[in-house]
Amino acid sequence: MALHYSFSGKKVLVTGGGRGIGRAVVQKLYDDDAKIYILEKDAELIQQVQKELPKATAVCVDVCDWKATREAILKFGPLDHLVNNAGVLAPQEFMDLTEQVVELHMAVNFKAMINVTQSVAKGMIESGNGGSIVNMSSLAGHLTVPGICSYSCTKAAVIMLTKSMALELGKHKIRANSVSPTGAATIMATLLPEAAGAVIGRAVDPRPVLPEEIADTILFLLSPKAGMITGEDVTIDSGVRTC
Repeated sequence: MALHYSFSGKKVLVTGGGRGIGRAVVQKLYDDDAKIYILEKDAELIQQVQKELPKATAVCVDVCDWKATREAILKFGPLDHLVNNAGVLAPQEFMDLTEQVVELHMAVNFKAMINVTQSVAKGMIESGNGGSIVNMSSLAGHLTVPGICSYSCTKAAVIMLTKSMALELGKHKIRANSVSPTGAATIMATLLPEAAGAVIGRAVDPRPVLPEEIADTILFLLSPKAGMITGEDVTIDSGVRTC
C-alpha cells in the first residue's frame, strides 16, 4: 500500500527548489496540493518553475544574503515545513584549497541553513503549531573522496547542526532531521564522475539514486508518520556505509 502524506494546504518552503533533488521534492509536494514556497537564485529556473507550477510561489534570492532571505521568508507567513536543500560543491583538493572556496561552502551549505531555519522556526514557534525540518547533508558528510575536503566538512557540520536543532526546537513541537544521499545522486556525479562511479560501485544496488527516491524519504520525514523521528541523519546510499 502506498503511503499518503496529506500535505494538502500545508505551507512548505524548499530552498534551491529549481533543480535536482529540490525540484523533485517540490514536484511531489505540489502534486499533493501543498502550498509551495521556493527560494532559488537562478532567475531562469524561477521562470521555468512558475510556468510549470503556477500555484507555487518562487522567489529569486541568494540564500547567502541573510537580510534578503529573511525578508522573503517573512512575507510567506508561518510555515509548516522546511526543506533546506540549497547547496554548492566546488571541487578542490586539500593542498589547493583557497579561502574563497572554503568560504563559499560554509556560506551556502552551513551558514545559510542557520539563517533560513532561524527565520522559519520563529514563525513556527509564534504560531504554536510547530513543524518539521529536513536538512540536506550528503554521504560525503560520513566519508570522503579526493577533491571534496571542504564540501565534506560542511556536510558533516550539517548533521550535527540538525541534532542541535532537534534538541533545542523540540520543546516547540518542531522536529529536525537530515538526509545524506550518495554523492552519485548529486552534482558530484557531474563534477567528479570517477569518484561518483567509485561510490556507485560499492553500493548493493550499483546505480545512481534517483532524485525522486530521495524526495520520497524527505516527504516521509516531513510528515506526521515520522512523528517520533528527530535528530536523525538518514543515509540514502544502497548500503555503501553499512554493507
